[in-house]
Amino acid sequence: MVIENYSFNTILPFFKSLVKANFENCDTVIFVRYVSSKIINYLRKIGVFIFGIPKQYKNVSSINVRWKMFSDFLKDKKNKYNLILHTDIRDTFFQKDIFKYYENYHQPFLGVAIEDGNLNENKNKKWIINYVGEEIYKKIKNERIICVGQVWGTFDKFLEFSSIFWQELIANPEAIEQGICNYLIYYKRILRNYLIKSDNYGPIMTLGLTDVNKISLDCNENILNFQNEIASIIHQYDRKENLVKIVKRKFCPELDIFSNKAKKNTLYC
Repeated sequence: MVIENYSFNTILPFFKSLVKANFENCDTVIFVRYVSSKIINYLRKIGVFIFGIPKQYKNVSSINVRWKMFSDFLKDKKNKYNLILHTDIRDTFFQKDIFKYYENYHQPFLGVAIEDGNLNENKNKKWIINYVGEEIYKKIKNERIICVGQVWGTFDKFLEFSSIFWQELIANPEAIEQGICNYLIYYKRILRNYLIKSDNYGPIMTLGLTDVNKISLDCNENILNFQNEIASIIHQYDRKENLVKIVKRKFCPELDIFSNKAKKNTLYC
């Protein structure tokens, strides 16, 4: 995970929900650039491992360089971690320990989050065409959108993906990360025998393109996936005004962190 130029209020829902979800035997690792001492002190207080992004990458977008940071960090830790999760921070919160969902899953896998929409969605279409051209885009345009804001998996497969992804990103620094990800998985078919796709029926819900009328809550204001189970991770919640209010109420009612109206029906990655 990466934090760059975020305010303390912006990161607070993520980390408060992380603590409340009570992850077991889990390390939280954050790579930072241009953050306040208030954020650093808070993260240290709750036990987060913090690493600065090296100056040699000062001209590389943090969205891209994070995959290099993940690869470098994991290379000598094979015997320490079994499962790895990469997640966005600004628009994400936790309801349950995601790793418990996969604790009895013993096959190598790479998990990717699927949005409610196909690659013919305007922004995703533009990102892919700008990267590889219209002919290749036409071959994958009907595939569901993979959101790169949540990627997880067993140690070896996550490391393999992050290494491949970084090489593609550094070779194409002007391309958009999500466009590259969808190209690699759907056209190049990397790791095709190891993929697990979680749409809104699974443990990770990506709600940016989801009809707000399809989102259900239980009596404790937990968001339910489309199988009426409490989802482990909610991503892009800030596109839904009612969810913004719930997050504020549940995790940080002491802060006026959402003074602007929630953005609706826009894609963030």
